[in-house]
Amino acid sequence: MDDPVIDHGFTEAERPRVGALYWSAFGSKLRTAFRDDTTGRSQVTAGLRADRTLVARDHGAVIAVCGYHRDGHGAADLSWRRLRESLGVTAALRASVVLAPLDRQERSGVLVLDGVCVSAERRGRGIGSALLDAVTVYGAGLGHRWVQLSVIDTNPRAEALYRRCGFDVVGEGSVGALRHLYGFERYKTMRKRTGRW
Repeated sequence: MDDPVIDHGFTEAERPRVGALYWSAFGSKLRTAFRDDTTGRSQVTAGLRADRTLVARDHGAVIAVCGYHRDGHGAADLSWRRLRESLGVTAALRASVVLAPLDRQERSGVLVLDGVCVSAERRGRGIGSALLDAVTVYGAGLGHRWVQLSVIDTNPRAEALYRRCGFDVVGEGSVGALRHLYGFERYKTMRKRTGRW
């Protein structure tokens, strides 16, 4: 495989593929917010924002995605307004309550990531590292001093990747009794300096 081509955004034709990658990476945390797996995946896919993603392609095919927060919005729009319009009030209320503890807040000087999703058959080939390098350069270009992400205790492989890419743990937390809802109990917040300062 040649080095992947990494660009901003995705086309509407690529949306289902990007959604599938996102759901495979984050579905275990998000699925309890929705009636079923199909509903959750379709909501995440429909809500993805092309302007808040970096996408890696191999010969034109999407193989990995990195989402980030900017101007108050993450890579997937799962806002009350959008969920209410597509699911109705009751289902949207349930989804919003379940998703609220997972929300990540932006901070001055910090580019907050949703995380990295790499196609299962392409893992271990440096694609995740390449995406993290690219988003670090992007963050520096926006004037941020740091790139930040969170990693859950059930994903040690991701934590190992982030450490190899220069991220350090700056905080830890727990979802406590909600661990049965989300499928994990503890998480770590990790940051990497962009090199701008």
